[in-house]
Amino acid sequence: MTSAPKLLTEPFLQLPTETSVGIVWFTEFPGDGHLVAYGENLLTTVFARTTKLPGIREDPQSRVGNQTVDGEVYKEPVMRHIWRHEVELTGLTPGTPICYLVTSVREDGESVSSRIFTLIPNPPPATPLKILLTSDHQLKPMVAANLQKAVETVGKIDLVLFAGDLVNVSDRASEWFDDNRGGAFFPCLQGRAKYEMEKNGVKTIYTGGEILQSAPMYTCIGNHEVMGRVACGSINDEFDDTIPRAVAKELYGESDEKSLKEKSFNTDTYEHIFTLPQSQEGGKTYYAVTYGDIRLVVLYATNMWRHFRTNQGYKGKYAEPEADL
Repeated sequence: MTSAPKLLTEPFLQLPTETSVGIVWFTEFPGDGHLVAYGENLLTTVFARTTKLPGIREDPQSRVGNQTVDGEVYKEPVMRHIWRHEVELTGLTPGTPICYLVTSVREDGESVSSRIFTLIPNPPPATPLKILLTSDHQLKPMVAANLQKAVETVGKIDLVLFAGDLVNVSDRASEWFDDNRGGAFFPCLQGRAKYEMEKNGVKTIYTGGEILQSAPMYTCIGNHEVMGRVACGSINDEFDDTIPRAVAKELYGESDEKSLKEKSFNTDTYEHIFTLPQSQEGGKTYYAVTYGDIRLVVLYATNMWRHFRTNQGYKGKYAEPEADL
């Protein structure tokens, strides 16, 4: 018997303006239709644009499904089939909350819907906001507990500013969606985590906080959002093997952008997951945006490689140039 369809994530909010908000969610089936119902009595519907996430995989180091030790299920990197659905709601009233839910219909006609959540377009100036400033989640043990306590303490959060290092290895799907230890990125920020902690013989399961369903999030790139040269080993090997584009061009003689990315570094998975403001020069990698009274400037300043010597004035891993001392 075929199991009932499930959403891989709850919906989350992206790129709000004074009169519009984007809604994104993920499934593990392409489906026959994905939509958002919103407004009074949820009578207005908008169908989603669906795309497949490229390049996102599992490997021997994944902790997903039945794999609890290295290589138990995955002997090599394997593509994970995940679809992204996005709707932009337009014509909204600035600062006015509306209710919404998302529905995904599988190819066999079976459907699954989220619960009803509330969204608000960009707030007008002088609106008080509760802002979560966070970073470096990376499947760490205290993330689910901290987010759960944040919501229990301050109530509804209005905006999330995430200062990089969302996961450990960006191309490993389970770190974003369903790591079987219970602390993946989206579950922790959507109240769906299942992270168990024990203290003095007492076990507690933390679920994270239901935040992103009603609060937009702006992110920036940390070094853990950057992947390196495409290889045949583990995804970890690719993460550890970034080189500058200029070096790749010199080594391989490549000139087209796709080949240079594959042989140097990329932030493709991060950019495919999120809808963010874009700058003319940097695309989604760096940008500036206004939200309420906040002017947010997001830089792309992560450091993926270091020079191994200092004799030409370079900073190294274990020393500083004499001129800087």
